[in-house]
Amino acid sequence: MNIEFYKNIGTLFYAIAKADDNLAFEEYTKLTDCLERDWNLFETSTVEIIKEQFNHLQSQDKLASDCFDSFVDFLHQNPELFDSELKSLILKTANDIAYAFSKINKSELTYVAKLNIEFKKT
Repeated sequence: MNIEFYKNIGTLFYAIAKADDNLAFEEYTKLTDCLERDWNLFETSTVEIIKEQFNHLQSQDKLASDCFDSFVDFLHQNPELFDSELKSLILKTANDIAYAFSKINKSELTYVAKLNIEFKKT
């Protein structure tokens, strides 16, 4: 795994949080909690790289659809990086983010469902 990989994970998590064109504080808090709980078992800088990418995209107010598409492109170009255990962890984190603020809405549900479909293709 490398920096580019973790930046793409941050891009995906931003897309999920921004799916409804709104980033709630609760979504960012949930992201941070999930990263510290579940993602610290990777390289030591993993959590920081993911959060920095998320924050960078937020500061540029990037569109969720562009970020999601960017992640899907990365996924299809690098399927060997995504084993079933990692896919499950990504989906769990995406769901946690989506449910963080007023449960899940249609936009977030759509992205999580699309992500699941894309994972099944690889």
